[in-house]
Amino acid sequence: MAERTVTSSEPAAPRPTGQGRRRPSPLMVWVLAPWLVALLLVLLALRLLALEDFNLQASGWGLLGSAAICFSIGCVCRVSLLLADRR
Repeated sequence: MAERTVTSSEPAAPRPTGQGRRRPSPLMVWVLAPWLVALLLVLLALRLLALEDFNLQASGWGLLGSAAICFSIGCVCRVSLLLADRR
């Protein structure tokens, strides 16, 4: 079978400005906040774990757990925002 190509005599409509790249949502700042807090907690926890005081090391392990929770909250926020933007 022969292929059939359809050509239009009209030129293609130009793309409206602003359609090529979307601006980030202002909510993205709030989505990044838990990740920034998690990074801060990891740095503080590592500092406490490097000390020789056992009581401070125990607090460091607790901060690592809190950092993991903040990181997972940031992941859930990002997925929720991306799913909401698809609509």
